[in-house]
Amino acid sequence: MFFLKDLPTREMISGFAHSLDVVDVQKTGDALQMLRRASLLIRQLERYFALHGLSQTQFLVLMILHRDQSKHTHLAAEICEKLDVSKPVVSTTLKTMQRRGFIVYCEKAEDSRMKPLRISDAGRELLLRLLPGYFEILQAG
Repeated sequence: MFFLKDLPTREMISGFAHSLDVVDVQKTGDALQMLRRASLLIRQLERYFALHGLSQTQFLVLMILHRDQSKHTHLAAEICEKLDVSKPVVSTTLKTMQRRGFIVYCEKAEDSRMKPLRISDAGRELLLRLLPGYFEILQAG
């Protein structure tokens, strides 16, 4: 998340450019604008997911489980590889999603990382209900 609302002006960036050889005023300004827009977009998405009782991470897990139609089940480790979050966060997220009925573990295993899991019918229905609004937000951003 990028929290700076009051972005520096071109003149401010130029001030750094005069004393630092590595500052490209245009590229720096463009990057700061991109960070700000991305941050606002993420906040919109998080509000949208929260209205439907989900976190961004939970939504992304549903997307991962739904989008790969060639695989019926996934392992928690595979989900970790596809998300930019820590293993403990994924583990906690999956436990919450299982409790809420959005995912189903397919087999018993001692180690939860080795239990295949899949999206449940309820999880798929929720995801499909959310997708139109999700894409509207992305396209408006």
